[in-house]
Amino acid sequence: MESIISQQFFGATPAARYTVAGLSLEEAYRLIGANTMAGFEPVVHTRTAQGEQLRTRDGSRLTVVALHGTKVMSAIDFVQV
Repeated sequence: MESIISQQFFGATPAARYTVAGLSLEEAYRLIGANTMAGFEPVVHTRTAQGEQLRTRDGSRLTVVALHGTKVMSAIDFVQV
């Protein structure tokens, strides 16, 4: 199964926020690992609050890895296609 992977960084100001699309699986895992080593906690989300599988608007399965510090700093979206 192939994935489309993108990362969103939530900066302190709107000007510091950005999105990177088209990450490879290796790049995404490296980013998660580097942030974990820097003290951020990765939290994996695959289900909604109601227990249903997360999905994109077109129905593709979605996994989100949120990197938490004192607040959510970044989210990496894995869309299975």
